Amino acid sequence: MKPCYCRNRFCWRLSMRTGIMVVTGLSMGLSMGLSMGFFAFFAFLPTNASAQSLVIGDGGAQECYYSVKHGDPGRATTIKNCRKALRDPNLSLKDEAATHVNLGILLMRTKNYEAARRQYEKALSMRSDLPEAHINYAANLIYLGDFNQAVRSATTSIELGTKKMPEALFNRAMAYDNLKKYTLAYTDLKKALELRPNWKPAVSAIANYEIAAQPKAQG
Repeated sequence: MKPCYCRNRFCWRLSMRTGIMVVTGLSMGLSMGLSMGFFAFFAFLPTNASAQSLVIGDGGAQECYYSVKHGDPGRATTIKNCRKALRDPNLSLKDEAATHVNLGILLMRTKNYEAARRQYEKALSMRSDLPEAHINYAANLIYLGDFNQAVRSATTSIELGTKKMPEALFNRAMAYDNLKKYTLAYTDLKKALELRPNWKPAVSAIANYEIAAQPKAQG
């Protein structure tokens, strides 16, 4: 008898307790005019966000990054500065895409999810090969209620071999959960915990599921 997975009656609290995984990005320009990409992961929680990466460099794009990294709530002046940074003709394509991602995160913090969506889509139109940008896009789509597209975006991140695989799996699980595809959601959370044991967001989320035996087919 194959098991199936369902959520208990407290599962409506899932997203509020665990948040959705978001990644920030900024490219650092090198002296020869080349650039390298740096991404800092943080959990996009309502009250607290902590970045876990150091970026070295200067310019408006870096200031935009640090505003996101240090938890700027999406102040109008910060958003204006990020938009100004995007007008810098010296930005590399990857720098520009990363700044669109950071601007998208600031807009998410103001709950302007439609505007954030446009920023993520601009970033991905420039560099569709940035897996962490797809993680962010999936998070924003979940807030917009576009769960099917969120699944596709998180899956793209996974297929691109993101270095933030647990976060991608977690976001896809949240999208599956909202689609009531509980077995798929449970499977992704289990995979995330295999990659990162005792990870609190996934531990909290998976605790909302219970295994139930499928009823026997009527003969």
